[in-house]
Amino acid sequence: MRKDLRLNKPVAAAAFRVASMIALLPACAHAGDRATGDWGGVRTTLADRGVEVEADYTGESTVLDGDDEISYLGNLDLYVTFDTEKLHAWSGGTVFVYGENKHGSGLSDDLGLLMQVTNLEASSFTQLSEFWLEQQLGGHIVFRLGKQDANRDFASPRFAGNFINSSFGVLPGSPLPSYPAPALGVAVLADWTKWFGARAGIYEGEPRVESFGAHAFEDHAGVFAVASLHLEHSLLGQEDAGQLEAGGWTHSGEDRSGVYGVYDLLLYQHPENKDDQRSVQGFVRGGWSSEQPDQIGTYVGGGLTAHGFLGMHNTIGVGTGYVKSDTTHETFVELMFKWRPRPWFTVEPDVQVYDTEHGHPVFFVLRVKLKL
Repeated sequence: MRKDLRLNKPVAAAAFRVASMIALLPACAHAGDRATGDWGGVRTTLADRGVEVEADYTGESTVLDGDDEISYLGNLDLYVTFDTEKLHAWSGGTVFVYGENKHGSGLSDDLGLLMQVTNLEASSFTQLSEFWLEQQLGGHIVFRLGKQDANRDFASPRFAGNFINSSFGVLPGSPLPSYPAPALGVAVLADWTKWFGARAGIYEGEPRVESFGAHAFEDHAGVFAVASLHLEHSLLGQEDAGQLEAGGWTHSGEDRSGVYGVYDLLLYQHPENKDDQRSVQGFVRGGWSSEQPDQIGTYVGGGLTAHGFLGMHNTIGVGTGYVKSDTTHETFVELMFKWRPRPWFTVEPDVQVYDTEHGHPVFFVLRVKLKL
């Protein structure tokens, strides 16, 4: 295992970042949903006129049990959303611009894990991650064109974002364009009825970090195409409690195809009381793809979370995932807790235990998120 990270500096840096964020709590006690507040009314004025500006910073440190190596990963996100109707341009349109800086490194590559410990793991970069135009067509169809994250619309459970492990993000085994390299593409989302819809998307087949489609039309790049059906149902008097998605994808450049399914469920303890947010969320997800050398062919995963029972804004959960390739397999279990002392500040301690053919590593992760 490499030892190029030094213990003292990562510990000091991580401790300083966490302490700095916590130190902001008293000073920003009345900031509202964002740590920087309303900028003296400027933020609200901009939103009323059709421009919303948001920024987030996420930082985390990871420790491998039994080793002296500690990683630090940081991600700064800047979002600007334009409402074309409020801007007096045209109705039904949205323009989204997303800039991102990722810095630091993780530990997963040291062990060759198929499912990385954290969904922030990637080489450091600064880029325009997304830039797209979305247009509402009538009351049932949305059309989106530009550089975008396909995981927003396909194979993503509603509540998987509570977890840190990368397998709860992009579907393992699928080359679905997503972090850290969203892709140029077009997506069409149709909700034919309140309970039934369909989606389809076509994207560049070889998106790269810090690129804006420069390789999209090269002969070997190919295209990635995906389509899915969506069903919603009520349960125990709660509308849209359950959601089911079934879909398939193909990649012409890699000569690979696959199918997937996702089901998630949301149940409130007291659905008649809108002020009581205590609820339980569960989801399961699976995928299969035509087997290629060194590629994941089978994936099964899921999670269960409870919100509001250990404090109004806090969430606790357990999740798991299993993948199999032509040469190996891997399983993990994750335990997480999100503590929200402020609406704009989250601290998340997390433990992940792996079962691999080469050992049983245990990771301890501490993630903090600040909504600026």
